[in-house]
Amino acid sequence: MTSPSPTYESSSQICDVKIEGDWRPVSLDEAVSRYALAVQCCPACNGRASINGSYSGLGFGQTTTRRRAHGGCPPQPETFSGAPFSHPQALT
Repeated sequence: MTSPSPTYESSSQICDVKIEGDWRPVSLDEAVSRYALAVQCCPACNGRASINGSYSGLGFGQTTTRRRAHGGCPPQPETFSGAPFSHPQALT
C-alpha cells in the first residue's frame, strides 16, 4: 500500500468546516471546540468527515475519519488505493 504524501499528511491535521455558508480550513482543535455542530469535510477528498478523539481534550490525538470510506483518500491509509480521487459523495 502506498503511504500518503507529505501534503496529505499535513492536511490530516485540518478539516474544512462550513461556516456561514463558506468552507473554511480549520485545525482539528478549533473544529472540536468552536464548530462541533458544523458540517465538516476532508480537505483531501471533500467527503463528509467526523473527528475522532474529541473527548480526549485539545491536542490529544484527534483524527478525521470519513463518514463513508473510499479508496481515494490519502489521509486514510487503511482504505487508500494509491491513487487519490474525490469522494463519491463529495460535499464541495
